[in-house]
Order: sequence, then structure tokens, then C-alpha cells
Amino acid sequence: MSVGGRQVLLLCKKGASKNWTAPHDGEGELHVAFSIGRDQLQDWERQLASHGVTVELRRSWPRGGESIYFRDPDRHLVELATPGVWSVY
Repeated sequence: MSVGGRQVLLLCKKGASKNWTAPHDGEGELHVAFSIGRDQLQDWERQLASHGVTVELRRSWPRGGESIYFRDPDRHLVELATPGVWSVY
């Protein structure tokens, strides 16, 4: 589902994605992404470090975007993504 022409929202019924390449339903550790401005990435990295949060991965994407990944207290994978990650963002 395209949201506002610039975002993607995926809603999957629990158990309904079992035939997909990778399951997308909400059981166990999840992945969620939030968009941030390119100029905010370093500020986020400093803020996370100041709270003892480890950035597990930093990735540069072919369209020019960058993402950082870290875990929340429940072990969900949180992604902060700058413009240029997806064709719609």
C-alpha cells in the first residue's frame, strides 16, 4: 500500500505469508523502518551511542540512500533510512 506517494505500509495477516520467500507476519522479532532526513543520520548515530545502543549495520543503497540498523529492548530490528533507499523514498 502506498502511503502519501512516498511511503510503503505492509500489513500481513499472521500466518498468511508462509508461502512467500520470507515470512512477513508479526511473530517473533520484527523489522520496522522509519524515514529520516539525510542530514539527521549522524545526529541519530550520536544519540544512539550516547544511550549505549549498538548500531549493528550501516548500509549504503544503490539509489544513494543510507540505513542504520539497531535493536530495541525487545530485540526488534529498527532501521532508520534516508531518502534514496526505495524508489518511492
